[in-house]
Amino acid sequence: MLTLRTLQHSSKTNRRGTPLREMVESVVLLSLAVLLFRTFAAEGYLISTGSMAPTLLGYHRRVECPACQFAFSRGAAFDKTDSTTNIASADLQPDLDVYSATQCPNCGLAGINARVAPRNEGDQLLVQKLAYEFRDPHRWEVVVFQNQKDPAQAYVKRVAGLPKEQIKIREGDLFVNDQLMRKPFNIQRAVRIPVSDYFHQPDDDDPDWRSRWSVVKDSQHWQLDEDSISFRTPDGDPSSSMNWLLYEHWIRTGGNHVTRIPFTNWPAEVSVPADPRLRYENSELISVGTFTAFEKRQWQQKSDDPEFRQALETLYEQSHVSPIVDDYGYNFYENRKHFMQHDLMLSMTISKLKGSGKFEAQLTDGAEVFRLVVHSESKEMTLHQTDQDQPIWTIPFAFPEGANSLEIEFSLFDQQVVVAVNGTPVHKPIAYIPGRKHEPLRRPARIGAQNLYFELTALRIYRDVYYTTKSEDPDEIYQLESDEFFVLGDNSPVSVDSRVWENHAVPRRALIGKPFVVHLPSRQKKINWKGKTEFVRVPDFSRIRYIR
Repeated sequence: MLTLRTLQHSSKTNRRGTPLREMVESVVLLSLAVLLFRTFAAEGYLISTGSMAPTLLGYHRRVECPACQFAFSRGAAFDKTDSTTNIASADLQPDLDVYSATQCPNCGLAGINARVAPRNEGDQLLVQKLAYEFRDPHRWEVVVFQNQKDPAQAYVKRVAGLPKEQIKIREGDLFVNDQLMRKPFNIQRAVRIPVSDYFHQPDDDDPDWRSRWSVVKDSQHWQLDEDSISFRTPDGDPSSSMNWLLYEHWIRTGGNHVTRIPFTNWPAEVSVPADPRLRYENSELISVGTFTAFEKRQWQQKSDDPEFRQALETLYEQSHVSPIVDDYGYNFYENRKHFMQHDLMLSMTISKLKGSGKFEAQLTDGAEVFRLVVHSESKEMTLHQTDQDQPIWTIPFAFPEGANSLEIEFSLFDQQVVVAVNGTPVHKPIAYIPGRKHEPLRRPARIGAQNLYFELTALRIYRDVYYTTKSEDPDEIYQLESDEFFVLGDNSPVSVDSRVWENHAVPRRALIGKPFVVHLPSRQKKINWKGKTEFVRVPDFSRIRYIR
């Protein structure tokens, strides 16, 4: 006779089944869950190439400059066998590993052998596949989409143009319907490219290198050390004038900029140079690119004429101060055309601020100059244009309670002024129209102070992405239809994107989703094992982040 208790036990046993059945059911349910999640919610993608560098990295080598110890990523070839549907941004680009010469983007040291560094995988993205089911991508958003000629292949780019818009690229900037498109501050931070980091100074004895930040007129108030910059007004000496620290974009060698030195009395005993990069004509000594210390010594040995020797010294000094151009440390060193840069960001951390004076940072785009002034006594921050005393805006400024330092970012990207403190803009962006043509940026920034004590760290200069045109017609206009998007790569010189595709637009149906996080990208770590040096792959937690 079956009791109620026996029936209950039998029912539970039938529902639960054997352990093998439970395991099979669990595996099937998990597989279905993963399949549904990947199909409708999110999926992982691997970046293979560098068209979105430095925002997203493809296969790359993490290089440390042997002179200044500045660490940067340099593109590397990816395995062709890895090019599956799970590879994003798999554009046709040169095999970067065949070029061993790499140049430091910070101090300009050339000839670095990047191939001694291990090759790392590209960034791994988690892509939200339902992101655009109910809305279109926003401008400047990063998107993943299908290659129109090979739907099994995925690309990743940044949205620049929206449906029905007319797109044009002019002088490195993006224009939509003939209006300049200005990047929000969070996008500026995402795409900015390092130009100079003061606290990574070369420790070699290269006579062709000089610190890019220097004290103006031998001010005794500035103290420049390896790990900090400090300013102190001596006790009892309330200086009535500003003391300045000037940035000059000094480069070691190369460049195609032209330097002209007036010189009327060429020595009769010295043959006139025939080198196309160094010539004397119309009472001018002319150099194309840098005039190196070695060349200077060679020419100075040809004559004892003091005016001749001084002219060579002046040429050496001035030729090394180069315009800032659109260099990428990520790309291989190539003889491509470089473009003058005019959109910069000055970033620094100020700490231990004391005194009743003022601190000032000046930045120019080569056409307009803006001044950011911190008034310590009145606890205000003001923004000025050129030499105008009347500020554009005035806001309260003071260190938050308990804080000893503040990060200040001051940018002129896309003809707009943005000032941020600790990563947050303190005022709405100020758009402006340059009143004259942009001049080359050789001395774009300076920092001044009076009657204060403070320290500066993390003093850096960044530049904006300079979008290049790749059409035979530099004035080409791209017209988008009602369901099309125009996309660009952040690594503009090498990116294969809407600028070069036969069908330049990405249709809405090709959108896969929005990458929202870089998750567990790996890197190679050197270990010593049984007397041998080997590389092992470890997670790079420093690159886990949300994508903007």
